[in-house]
Amino acid sequence: MRSMSESAPPYRAAIIGTGRIASLLERDLLRTRPHTHAGWYAADERTRLVAGADLDAGRLESFGADWNIDEAHLHADYRVLLERDRPDIVSICAYAADRVVMSRAALAAGVRGLWIEKAVACTVEEGDLLARDVAAAGAAAVVDHPRRLDARHRAVARWVREETFGRLETVHVLFSGHVVHTGSHAWDLLLAWCGPWACVDATLDTAAHEADASSDGHQRDEADEVRYAGALRDGVVDRGGRARILFENGVEVFVTGGAKRYFVFQCDLICSGGRIRIGNDVWEVLAPAESPRYSGYRELSPIDPSTQMCAEDRSRGSVLGELLTAMHTGVPSILAVDSAARALALGVAVMQAGLTGRTITPATLDRSLRIASI
Repeated sequence: MRSMSESAPPYRAAIIGTGRIASLLERDLLRTRPHTHAGWYAADERTRLVAGADLDAGRLESFGADWNIDEAHLHADYRVLLERDRPDIVSICAYAADRVVMSRAALAAGVRGLWIEKAVACTVEEGDLLARDVAAAGAAAVVDHPRRLDARHRAVARWVREETFGRLETVHVLFSGHVVHTGSHAWDLLLAWCGPWACVDATLDTAAHEADASSDGHQRDEADEVRYAGALRDGVVDRGGRARILFENGVEVFVTGGAKRYFVFQCDLICSGGRIRIGNDVWEVLAPAESPRYSGYRELSPIDPSTQMCAEDRSRGSVLGELLTAMHTGVPSILAVDSAARALALGVAVMQAGLTGRTITPATLDRSLRIASI
């Protein structure tokens, strides 16, 4: 990978797919800010957002108004954007079915940095090929798995590695959403915490189950449904499900993911000398202490997690920061495409196990199995 000078002028950034994670979620007053690709570009003095592309004229117009982008730099065709605006960095926020093709087009146009939404591809083969394409182009790329950069999740990784609370025995993962789309965050974390996986068993939600479980609060209008229908093409449609994953180091992981009547993302790590709960709405560490109920026994009691954290755990910053560092240094980020492809492989293994009713190992993983997700 070729490095870029730290003294370079602000990099010209563009976004392909100007919907929720690209821009619209910045309007949510409850979310931390910046929260979107556009928000981060606007907040970082090293970048300047100059263009956008989207098939939806209404979304494109709103995007231009929100970020003060002239109509001349708003395009229905992303290929026109790449040709006319010649950005240095491109965010690929379109649906999964188009991400690899768009990423390759950006690389061919000379883009030096890619910020790609998850899941990085629809098949493991495509993810692996894209990783090689990025390397061959001498470009930098990151995939949007921000939890790996967060101080809390980094602390958990170190605690597991150093056995701060004893040996990690099991992890219980709970999320509302689908195996590949939402689950990508879980697979990315589990690989960082537990290492290589050995085998997967799973069952998938039925259409009746998904229809019965009401929305998690993400309001979808008719236009959204049309967009999703167009995105979920040419493959097995992503679903929720339950899985048991055995890792090579003996750690067992139990996953419950799927349509629910609430929004949730949590991991519960059970160690021989403690317990760690971490998620969007929970951050709790429990360690053995003298029992208030039974003489001579020790039970788990909450402790302040910060007392077990150190400088090594500090946040690595933003996903955009990771991309810019990789562009400057030529050293791939921990969020690089090959890492995201490994996370995708675990998600595909869960889908394959659920579809076939068989135990899936890395050797029996169908790397061409196409999962249609948003």
